[in-house]
Amino acid sequence: MDMRKAAKYALPILLLLIVLVLPRPDGLSYEGQAMFGVLVFAAAVFILQPIPLGLAGIVVLILPLLLGATTVRSTFQSFGNSAVFFLIGAFIIASSVERTDLHRWVSLVFLKAMGSSPRLMVLGTMVSGALLSFIMPEHGVIILIVPVLTYTILGMGLVPLKSNLAKGMMIGAAYGCTIGSLGTPLGGARNPLTIAFLRLEGIEVDFLRWMTLSLPIVILSLFAVWMVLILVFPPERANVERARSVIGDELKQIPSPGWNKKMIIAVLALIIAMFIFLPQLIDVELSIIALIGAIMIFIAGGMRWKEVEERIPWGIILLYGGAISMGIHLADSGAALWLADKVILLTSGSALLSILLMIVLTKVLTEFMSNTAAVSILLPIGFAVFIASGLPPEMGSMLVGLSGGLAFMFLFSTPGNLISYSSGYFRPRDMLKAGMIANAVTVAIMLVVVYTYWKWIGVW
Repeated sequence: MDMRKAAKYALPILLLLIVLVLPRPDGLSYEGQAMFGVLVFAAAVFILQPIPLGLAGIVVLILPLLLGATTVRSTFQSFGNSAVFFLIGAFIIASSVERTDLHRWVSLVFLKAMGSSPRLMVLGTMVSGALLSFIMPEHGVIILIVPVLTYTILGMGLVPLKSNLAKGMMIGAAYGCTIGSLGTPLGGARNPLTIAFLRLEGIEVDFLRWMTLSLPIVILSLFAVWMVLILVFPPERANVERARSVIGDELKQIPSPGWNKKMIIAVLALIIAMFIFLPQLIDVELSIIALIGAIMIFIAGGMRWKEVEERIPWGIILLYGGAISMGIHLADSGAALWLADKVILLTSGSALLSILLMIVLTKVLTEFMSNTAAVSILLPIGFAVFIASGLPPEMGSMLVGLSGGLAFMFLFSTPGNLISYSSGYFRPRDMLKAGMIANAVTVAIMLVVVYTYWKWIGVW
């Protein structure tokens, strides 16, 4: 084992030990101090990744138990949270989309509709990625649409690393999927994680409520970040007619859906309708709807169990379960509330500073680690900070959950960025340059939405 790898193993353990041996501050229990140790250990592991994230989830799950900060019953009850099963159902539903060619059709239709100018082609790329991210996780969407974009860009004769249009389209694809993933609970694992945390605190956020809160941020961010991209990478004049011809040819290659594909598409539409309307009619959790939807997909022939075993990222499920457990223990031990009291001293109880702090802190953290991990760390802290500030705790958790999806700067910030980069059409510094501005713009958008629209609909 080389020194660098050894350091990645040693640093999280060293940080844990330092927190445990420090004198305990007034008002903080042993369990709270132990959970702060788990928190810094988890942050270091999530950033350095000396072990796979799935295994990290297991370690984070059992570490509080080994330190005596919780009980066996509490540990495994929290891991069996309904949000874990929502995620399993959502992954099964999302995997069936690929079998319908729906992703190719949506991407190509938007590219063709907006193919009248290079600037609109960048927007079309972003909008198609965003819409698909409403019904499946963002990293799954980018995997499906990058080949479509690559074929289109090749057909236009754009030069890798030199064409601003190609840079805008490929970076725009990643950013569109990232922004769109905020739109519904299906867009990313951090969304049901936020819903599950709030439910444990007695606050219900259903599918429609989530969309009501998030869609203005999604729409404004899409157009604002599109403007950032076309300003940072002014698209060159391109042969638009050639592009439309290439897209038209590819649309013709998509086979007409047979009876089986039509059945799957109809079932997908029914599942989305169930997510939106069923909780308004009866008391039912989103996890139950997700599992029913997954069963319906199987009955319709949309998936086989062997495909489920291959396509569901079980490591993410384990990370997710461990993250939920850590968040619950941070709250139950009093650690989150103790930290919130200290944060209030920094913000002097200011609503603006509290809101800005949680947005910026979440965005910074999610640039350097898995967004699910970042959100799991900050959810109980944001909840407690907003209670202490006299603000609605639902707002604090929603800001953490939504901000955690907006990572624009680095390739490693989200799988979508890395997958888009693998196309070879832009350099890491290109994404960094656009991402720094996109981060500042989206912070401003969230503040505007919170102080206007969220106030108007009565969030606070």
